Amino acid sequence: MKITHAIFRHPVLVFAFLFGGSLLLSGCEAPKHAVVAAQGKSELAQEPSLTVPEAEQLPLCQKELEALKPVAPKRYQTFQQEFSRLMSGAAQYASVRPQVNTGTQEAVDALYRYKIKRLCADISQALLTDLADMGERGK
Repeated sequence: MKITHAIFRHPVLVFAFLFGGSLLLSGCEAPKHAVVAAQGKSELAQEPSLTVPEAEQLPLCQKELEALKPVAPKRYQTFQQEFSRLMSGAAQYASVRPQVNTGTQEAVDALYRYKIKRLCADISQALLTDLADMGERGK
């Protein structure tokens, strides 16, 4: 369980690992650079990289989750538990990822990318709705 505890301190690392390791598989590629081989042939080299929005998504998601706490404590608790389960699962997956084949990595990377994006979208929507409701009650 040390991995699980470490991931809660650094969930951005898991997010970056999953996105960075799978961006090329999902079609988000870094620019290709020509590398000249000793024989004069060119090979294309690719470097995985995170786009700015993807790298910033998880910290923003965590901030929005924390902002939800005083606004809607019950919703916060539900989302916090789901977030913790997702990060725990991602940490466990990250520990075995290098040992699985590329096809499995593609599938599971895509699954975690989807789950993270979906949860963060749900948190954003809940925060927006609850803040709007709070504003309407104030009138």
